[in-house]
Amino acid sequence: MTALTRRVASVAAVVVTGLSLLAIASPASAAAYDGTDPIATGCATGATTVRKAYGTLPGGGTIVEVELRYSSRCRTSWARLTTIGIPACRPGDDYCGYANVHRNSDGREYACWTPGGGHGCYTAQVNDSGVTSYAYGVADDGAQSASATTGSY
Repeated sequence: MTALTRRVASVAAVVVTGLSLLAIASPASAAAYDGTDPIATGCATGATTVRKAYGTLPGGGTIVEVELRYSSRCRTSWARLTTIGIPACRPGDDYCGYANVHRNSDGREYACWTPGGGHGCYTAQVNDSGVTSYAYGVADDGAQSASATTGSY
């Protein structure tokens, strides 16, 4: 082998190794979305609800819907909470709720709280590439509260 042939072979080996590392590292691009807003990043566009659960009061009446949202483009998940059939949130008083998204592999969680005058919220997103997550939410009707947990996806 000539010196030039050895040099070309060495460069080719470095390029192939570098490309294989990029292919392995592609899930890391999803990790860059950890803790970010799914709407601001564009991840909410085209996202789907992959799991949904409802919370019912002990005496009856569903007052909270919790969704696990998933973006296949960004490979991220987040929780979305909606209160049902109760007045708008009055912080420090009644009719408010909160939600968490939980990544099972490491316990990473992000939460949101229903803002004053609102009926829902959504959390920051977690990287969901190759792992599973679930959503949890709680709402109150003034006298009682109801919670719901989605299955993992």
